[in-house]
Amino acid sequence: MVKDLLNTLKALAGKRREISLIEVRKYDSDYEEAMDKAVELRNRYETMELRPEDKGTIDSLLDTLDEVEVTQVNLAYVAGLADCLLILERLDLFQL
Repeated sequence: MVKDLLNTLKALAGKRREISLIEVRKYDSDYEEAMDKAVELRNRYETMELRPEDKGTIDSLLDTLDEVEVTQVNLAYVAGLADCLLILERLDLFQL
């Protein structure tokens, strides 16, 4: 039951996080610079002449890192929401 709840919360957090990031990133030049660099590096990678097995290994690594990052970000978002609820409860503005 707890695992199902966590999976549901992560899915909901992922959707909400995407919407929030679209708005917030407009105001964060550091994020924009990091994204530009990531795009540049991805483009450089795509033009590299690699053996198919090396490219496959790197693709698997990148895919796995993406999955880990998405999971970490979703969990951090859920933790942030939980912290907000606890703060509101301690201020007697919300009851859990």
